[in-house]
Amino acid sequence: MAVPFLAESVGIIGLAVILPIAWAASSIVHLMLAEILFRTGQDLQIVELIHIYVLRGRFGKWLLWIIFTFLSVAFLANLAAYVSGAGEIVANLTGIDQRIAEFTVYIISASVVFFGLKAVGIAEKIGVVVLVTLVTIIVLGAIPLQPHVPFRASGSATQWLALYGMVMYALWTFYSVPQVVKGLGQDRRGAVRAILTGLGINGALTATIALVALGVSTEVTQIAIIGITEQMGSWVGIVGSALVLFAFVTSYWSVSLALADIIQERIGLSTKPAWLLATLPSLMILWVGVWQFLEWLRLAAGATAIVVALITIPMYQKARQKGGVKDPGWTLGPWGSPAMLALVLFLLILMGIGSLVSIGG
Repeated sequence: MAVPFLAESVGIIGLAVILPIAWAASSIVHLMLAEILFRTGQDLQIVELIHIYVLRGRFGKWLLWIIFTFLSVAFLANLAAYVSGAGEIVANLTGIDQRIAEFTVYIISASVVFFGLKAVGIAEKIGVVVLVTLVTIIVLGAIPLQPHVPFRASGSATQWLALYGMVMYALWTFYSVPQVVKGLGQDRRGAVRAILTGLGINGALTATIALVALGVSTEVTQIAIIGITEQMGSWVGIVGSALVLFAFVTSYWSVSLALADIIQERIGLSTKPAWLLATLPSLMILWVGVWQFLEWLRLAAGATAIVVALITIPMYQKARQKGGVKDPGWTLGPWGSPAMLALVLFLLILMGIGSLVSIGG
């Protein structure tokens, strides 16, 4: 919902250029992690994979704890943003106090994660069906208005970078890859298909909402559904609020499950204490924080991109050289060449920059 606001500055041509580039870069990075897992032959999260392939010895041990802390902060920023956004929607729809709404969202979201990977997998499938249905309803409602999007390119380099960073963030489900690989077991190609399908659905939904917002809104608002509702009527506000709410909750499930697994592996906690440590702090830091919604997203996206840019590519190269599984069942092939890795590194750095720059800078 934040993408259309940034897309208005660069025009439809800018969005048409940035979206496929972001999808391709995101897909390669996600599949890079999948191949690392295939070559490792163990169901591990990214921190422990870094320990195996990159950071070893006494110095590496302490640096790994720093990275673990840094990633945890980025994860918690994501989770706080989801609870904040979803809580605001619930408060607006029901009239209850904001803090009560946020607590309600937290309880409902965290409860699914409490029951583990299988419960999250089932809930995510239901969530995707609901999201696609809600977007379809909005599109059908917009058709009678004859949406018109001017065919133009505009904006400064900073605005293009800001949009690119936000689109990359919208497509970013990197830390769910270990759960996908674990859930599909030895079906390596099935895991690859699931990753690409998920990113494809995500990209299609992002593009569709952007086109509707740009086509019908008199003014594209920071949260796109507000401007869409002004033109299409209050019923779209309800549908759009449900859409955003489900998007936040489904994202919360995947991110908090990944963080719980990372904590469990790194600290050695049992499942339930790791779950509590992965979910409860997001509510606590939100209640003492002062940042607004878009700023939470920029912080989380920029921090995540920088870590991934610095760590994942050398980890991938080491896994190809020293991974315990010689026949992983699927590889990136030429898409994992040194030239391609250099390009991906550049695109990840741009994601970090784009996520942090000022829209008007």
